[in-house]
Amino acid sequence: MNEKYGMYLAYFFQLLIGINVVYAFFSGQYEAMFTGLLMFFLTLIPYVVARRKNVTFPWFVYLLIAMALWFHTAGYIQGYYITFYPYYDKIAHLVSGTAVAMLGFLGVVFLDKYWNMNLRTLFIVGFTIIFGMALAGFWEIYEYLVDKITGGSFAGPMQHGLDDTMLDMMFVLAGSIIVSILAVLYFKTHLKEDITGFLSGNL
Repeated sequence: MNEKYGMYLAYFFQLLIGINVVYAFFSGQYEAMFTGLLMFFLTLIPYVVARRKNVTFPWFVYLLIAMALWFHTAGYIQGYYITFYPYYDKIAHLVSGTAVAMLGFLGVVFLDKYWNMNLRTLFIVGFTIIFGMALAGFWEIYEYLVDKITGGSFAGPMQHGLDDTMLDMMFVLAGSIIVSILAVLYFKTHLKEDITGFLSGNL
């Protein structure tokens, strides 16, 4: 996809998050509104990092982050997690898993260059999967604790039994594997330096 149109899509999902925040305000969902605001500000982090650290992220980083956060925002505010359960929840975990794994992949490649670690492709691919699964594990622990301590979020229980949790982890794993496969295909025709050069704004 053309970079310009990819960024437009990222802006579109940010706009959708903003619309959901406004909807939550006028419908009296104030707790959901603050959650939506948090999600919107999280979408701005890549832009802030890019400007302050003078790096250039690929367009799909912005898009994946915005999509993942929109899924969670709309899921809570519009009630999609309940209305379309369990399908909506699993798609949200797939998109989130893909976004997190992508950040893990770019992060380890970037550190590989600047710490001169000379990591092999197999290690980078393995780290990408483990990174995605580790954050998914922390998220499931968070959901469990919220349910145990407060009885659930404003949208109801965050977990629905062992099968629900395991399926969430599997969909995150699927997203991580997708990123890993794309990474392997990328390294067949490119060097790690191509990625770090792009991130540094040198290409």
